[in-house]
Amino acid sequence: MVSTTEKPDEATLNSIRQRLMETGDWDRIQKSLRNQLEENGWVDDLKDLAKEKARAQETPNLEGLIKEISETARGMISDNTRRDVVQEIEAVLDREVDQA
Repeated sequence: MVSTTEKPDEATLNSIRQRLMETGDWDRIQKSLRNQLEENGWVDDLKDLAKEKARAQETPNLEGLIKEISETARGMISDNTRRDVVQEIEAVLDREVDQA
């Protein structure tokens, strides 16, 4: 199992991401994440937040809106969803290490 106490460097993350893409696991995990976010209401909640913040802007600015809501959006993801995605990634990494 992968240690969660140390953060991997950027090169390691890129290697993992590349391998996930090569095996098709990246798309599968993204689809699973998207489904969970939709089922949990995160997508609708984020849309509502974005509309509220956009209406409050004097001059519409997409880049500013994204910067403004990004941190809040990440914080709105449930712990269960985060855990599920991490477990899926760890399972793939474990499988890849076992095959090596």
